[in-house]
Amino acid sequence: MPLHTLLLAAFPVLFLFAENIADQLVLDPVWEPLAVSVAGALAVLVVALALTRDPVRAGLLASLLVVLFFSFGHVALILADVLPTRWILVAAYAVVAAAGAWAVWRGGSWTVPLSQFANAAAIVLVLLNVIRITDFTSRVPVAETSAPPSAAGGIESEEELQKPDVYFLVFDRYANSATLREVYDFDNGTFLQALEERGFAVADDSWASYFKTAPSLLSTLSMDYLDGDTFRAEDEDPPTMAPVHQRLQRRLPVPATFKSLGYEYIHIGNWWNVTSRNADADLSTTYDTHSEFGAALTNTTALSLLDPVERSEDEPETLERPELVRRHTLFEFDRLDEAVRRPGPTYVFAHLMLPHPPYVFRADGTMTTPEERETGGRAKLYREQLTWANERILQFVDRALDVPEGEEPVIILQADEGPYPVDFARDQDTFDWLAATPEEIQEKYGILNAVHLPGADAEAAGVHDRMSPVNTFRIVFREYFDADLPLLPDRVYLSPNRTRMYDFTEYARP
Repeated sequence: MPLHTLLLAAFPVLFLFAENIADQLVLDPVWEPLAVSVAGALAVLVVALALTRDPVRAGLLASLLVVLFFSFGHVALILADVLPTRWILVAAYAVVAAAGAWAVWRGGSWTVPLSQFANAAAIVLVLLNVIRITDFTSRVPVAETSAPPSAAGGIESEEELQKPDVYFLVFDRYANSATLREVYDFDNGTFLQALEERGFAVADDSWASYFKTAPSLLSTLSMDYLDGDTFRAEDEDPPTMAPVHQRLQRRLPVPATFKSLGYEYIHIGNWWNVTSRNADADLSTTYDTHSEFGAALTNTTALSLLDPVERSEDEPETLERPELVRRHTLFEFDRLDEAVRRPGPTYVFAHLMLPHPPYVFRADGTMTTPEERETGGRAKLYREQLTWANERILQFVDRALDVPEGEEPVIILQADEGPYPVDFARDQDTFDWLAATPEEIQEKYGILNAVHLPGADAEAAGVHDRMSPVNTFRIVFREYFDADLPLLPDRVYLSPNRTRMYDFTEYARP
């Protein structure tokens, strides 16, 4: 029986998932690609069987095509700097396919032993990756829901308490005014003034506490700074981001507290699986035509010919499909607009990849071309995407604030990190933040931070120009639920590099 055909179709999916499981966290992204791959291989096997009327030769022919299909993208990436065009590789693959098909069609005494060997090899390959995935998920429960969040002391849930809707919108790599002015030659004053006219308090010189999305968001949603010793104890060798990634999808103090107060929790995710869902969410929604994992898998197959891989300018190691990212972003804004009219009280979290690359929006919202993304220059592309983001943010804010007096929501517009300095983008693993220049630290840590607190005196509540995100929800719970949550000192932590993320060193801001 040619089991190898189906197993060889499953292997690339399981292998890629096992290689990236620390970033996937849940098994959901693997099922659809796995089913499609196996079903496709089965269809090829059926056709081959109809042609050869011999299950052994049919299996070998189908497996040959499966291996060529799933290996093409890998080989193309390896030879990208050698081959002037991928069509040379296509021609080579066509020759191999034709020669292999001819040999199988002729058959011979060698076909049965080869089929038996292929079965054994395919079983081993699949089992090795199933064991890797099972081992990881058994050691670190996927999307764990049993761990209780830290209680927000003093909160009471009497019905008479005001329960405004709360929108927490995270804009990835949205820099603060100083960075925009000094690095990107962009004056964001018009947008920030528009927010202030709508009742926002803007922390114009706010910095993130950490230099990566995951620890930054985890700190904000935990209302506390992170304990490096705890994460080092949970980490593996070599070090990974897995411990902090995993916690972002488990129960967290902020959403869990809103849930305990009777809020409906709507989680609007994007293509990055780490923030695509949370254990407490009543409704998780994301653009589901593709996932980050599905897109990465496609880029390793012959389907990459239909959608060439593009490398973002300031993240050369990240493989992204611009059209996919664009659709995710538009989908998220549509879901935000829909969330505005849901019966309350509602807590909404959305992580939007704006103005994060790839730069797929011009200032008027139309899509950039591959040529523009290749030659347009990072600063210009960033400014264009930021301009469109500002306009779209104000549209949402106006929709959210179009409610009867006394029903205005809390709106938090906040970045998780700033843009990547050029040298950090070139080598994220070894870039030494403890030796970074003040300008590089400013660019990476300066963030957008604006809050709308209806009926509250924002300044008296603790909002100020250098406010840290760790205090955002401490202020919200204090102001609207009388929580006993003192504000924490505003702190910034550097890490030596990404592989030593949890060696936090406090940085004295200039």
